[in-house]
Amino acid sequence: VVEGGSIAAAAKQMNCVASNITMRLKELETDLGQQLFTREKKSLILTPAGRVLYAEAHEIVVRAERLPALWEQPKTRGILKIGALDVAFLTCIQEKLPYFIKQYPDIEVNIVKRASFVLEQMITEKDIDLAITDGPVTNTQLECAFAFHQPLYLIMPLGLKNISAQIMKISDFFLFSPDCFYRQCAERWLEQKQYKPKSIQTIESYEVITACLASGHGFSCMPESVVVTLRASGHKLNTLRLDEIGPTDVYYVWRRQGVSSLLTTWLLYTSDAADERPCVDLGGTPIYNQ
Repeated sequence: VVEGGSIAAAAKQMNCVASNITMRLKELETDLGQQLFTREKKSLILTPAGRVLYAEAHEIVVRAERLPALWEQPKTRGILKIGALDVAFLTCIQEKLPYFIKQYPDIEVNIVKRASFVLEQMITEKDIDLAITDGPVTNTQLECAFAFHQPLYLIMPLGLKNISAQIMKISDFFLFSPDCFYRQCAERWLEQKQYKPKSIQTIESYEVITACLASGHGFSCMPESVVVTLRASGHKLNTLRLDEIGPTDVYYVWRRQGVSSLLTTWLLYTSDAADERPCVDLGGTPIYNQ
């Protein structure tokens, strides 16, 4: 009515009788409790309330008319939600995301950092589309694909070459929270070696842990990518690669029923990150003093 200038013009454009338009206008005014038009000499004049409604409705209509055009061209568009371990931010995400965004500008990527068991819960509850976490998973509702290797390293006091139960007994062990997969690996290793540290301190920051270790007293366990990053920033670390700790690989994990074109695009684009690469040995041959 506003754009046509009259009820008759609106009825012609909408291919209906004028009485239908008049009835709908009255119903709308009743529902809103506002007069939208004043009638002067057979003309309809927008009231202030009518102008507000028209501005809001016009924007909604314009946006609605654009919806079919979103997928007119053969392009991948949408929002991809990813949850990842901290090591993924230091590896595949850091390496691949900038180029992925450039290659697929119509895909909005939202990424959050969480611990392993939180990620599995988020993917199961459909809070995210993809998790980059330890694996492989055993949940039958989930599927996974290998992403990259991530060996673990024991971080020891500088100058220490041999580990003994006596040294461990007077030392603190700095680890992330209990829901961290790498903490569980470290605790399993301690149990296998029958090492009992003075205490296990929960500190969820590798920088703070490194500062504590700089005092020369204490141990920690860190993934390879963290060790590389810390050394690149100037930290001196005495490391020992824990090959016997078992597989600590990182996987892409998604819901079996949650595969989408966006998810497939990400997996295909980052698939070369899943190529097996030789791990850099940062700590030499393990030496243990039983």
